Amino acid sequence: MHLSQLDIFQVRNLKSIRTSCHPQANIIYGANGSGKTSFLESIYLLGRGRSFRHRDLRVVVNNDADELVVSGRLLRDQTSTAHQLGIKRTPKGLFEARLDGKPLQTAAQLVSELPLQLIDAHSFMLLEGGPLQRRQFLDWGVFHVEHDYTNLWRRFQKTLKQRNQLLRHGRIDEDLLRTWTAELIPLCEQITRFRREYLSALSGQLNQAVSAFEGLGQVSLEYYCGWDEERSLADVYAADHGRDIGTKTTSHGAHRADIRIKVDGQTAADHLSRGQIKLLVYALKLAQAAHYREHAGESCLFLLDDLPAELDYQHRGQVVSYLNDLGCQYFITGVDKKDFEDLVQTVPHQMFHMEHGVALVD
Repeated sequence: MHLSQLDIFQVRNLKSIRTSCHPQANIIYGANGSGKTSFLESIYLLGRGRSFRHRDLRVVVNNDADELVVSGRLLRDQTSTAHQLGIKRTPKGLFEARLDGKPLQTAAQLVSELPLQLIDAHSFMLLEGGPLQRRQFLDWGVFHVEHDYTNLWRRFQKTLKQRNQLLRHGRIDEDLLRTWTAELIPLCEQITRFRREYLSALSGQLNQAVSAFEGLGQVSLEYYCGWDEERSLADVYAADHGRDIGTKTTSHGAHRADIRIKVDGQTAADHLSRGQIKLLVYALKLAQAAHYREHAGESCLFLLDDLPAELDYQHRGQVVSYLNDLGCQYFITGVDKKDFEDLVQTVPHQMFHMEHGVALVD
């Protein structure tokens, strides 16, 4: 899957851009503030319906506009079928998405149509941050291989929300609490089963990705399900009864899950240098892309923000080589054109020079 054409309207300082995209390597370079990251942000908006830089859309929509619009022409790897995908967002929260002129109801449908991976300066929180980042990483993968996962996840979120709302009441209806607890337990268990299966399948791809980078060691992934596995979840909730009422929230469950990422038996974030952490994050994302390709029969799209600032030249070359082997379309930003000339010398590519919100094709 790749974007063959991209239209951007009123995303930050990008007032109006229409350009074709190379099916493989797309390099965006230019001075700081020229709009390089906004270019990537626009693609992310198209695939996720939201920004990766700011939750407040008022700062994403151009100051002189009432809405932003991003659309793209998608070509599927297997069939070469073309589809037109587009989104519209306003500072007041209006969201519209269309595929071939037909409305899409949720952002999850966008994710399915345009599977993409982002690596930027904040991606390294996957190792150094809290469990939320690792659950999001895991759920991206499960979403793309298990067709029932979206509905399961929505049911789980709704049930958890209802249980927590009840816990926040001054006086608890014990019968109702038991009802929501009984409904939550099998949902947690199903989510856990899907996540475990995915993580087990991902481990083989991760070993291959890690081997592409020197000096990372033996990487292992361990899943913590969100409660003591030596006890049934029903017993855990029974023991948590007083605690949950006191804290007014559900203490254990799939929403407390985590991935323990280890290198040579030690926690990766504590064991690795900053540079090695960056490499391991790339390896994790590349492993996900390889697993997605194996399962879906097509490649996902990569957005790599300021690659030269994050990796040295040797490791940049290894990342690009891996992306080429996977057949991924990728968009890379950087300040200096010279940082990329040798990197993509033998790779089919297109270069964009960003100047004051305008993308000039070299």
